Amino acid sequence: MSDNRGDSAANPTPAAESVAEVIRSAIVSGELAAGTPVTEKWVAERYSISRTTIREVLNYLIGEGYLVRRPYHSAQVRSFTEKEVRDIMEARELVEVHAGIRSIAAGRSSKERLRLALERYLEAMDSEDVAESSRRHRELHVALVGMSGNERLMKQEEQLMIDSSLFVAVIDSRRDDVEKMKRVHTQLVDAFLQGDQELAVQLVRQHLGMVEKAAIEELEPSAPSHA
Repeated sequence: MSDNRGDSAANPTPAAESVAEVIRSAIVSGELAAGTPVTEKWVAERYSISRTTIREVLNYLIGEGYLVRRPYHSAQVRSFTEKEVRDIMEARELVEVHAGIRSIAAGRSSKERLRLALERYLEAMDSEDVAESSRRHRELHVALVGMSGNERLMKQEEQLMIDSSLFVAVIDSRRDDVEKMKRVHTQLVDAFLQGDQELAVQLVRQHLGMVEKAAIEELEPSAPSHA
C-alpha cells in the first residue's frame, strides 16, 4: 500500500488544522466514504482557502493516515481491503505481544512514559476531539511497545498505528463506547506496568481481535466520487 506519507505536514498552521479537523470529522462520520477523492479544487471550493493552505491540509491528513495519494492521482479517503486490515492487526499483535512479554523487565522511564500516555489518552477521549484522541491513542500504544526497551519496535508500532488510525477512529466514532475503550486501555496499561506477562498478552490479543473484527464489519462496500 503506497501513500507517500513522507511529505506530511507535522505542524500545520491554525487555518490548515481547522479545515483538516472538519474533513477528518467528515471522514470518520462517513460523510466522506472510503475511496472518495479529495482534490485541491474540491477543498478550495468548499472552504475558500489558499492553494498553499490546501496543500498543507492534504499533506497533514495524508500524514495522519486519513487520506492517501497514489502516483498520478489526487488524494482520496483511505480505504482498506479485509486482507490489509488483517495484515496490519497481525503485525500489531506480534509487536505488542512481544512488548507484553518483555514488560516484566521494563525500566522506570518506560513505565513513567506509559503512565503519562494513559493519562493523556483518557483526557483526550473525554474531550471528543477526534484528532487529539487519535494522536494520544497512537502515543499510548507506542508507549506500550516502549516497555520492551526496543526503540526500533517503537518506530514500527508508530507506523502501524498510523496505518490503522482511520479505521480505529471510525470504530470509536460509530460505536461510541468511550467508557469501554478507556477501561480496556487502562487494564492493558496496568498489566504492562505490573509486568504480568500472561495477562498482558491475553489483553493485547483480546483488544486487537476486537478492533480487527469491528474494522472488518465497518469496511465500505463501495466508494463514491465527486462530480
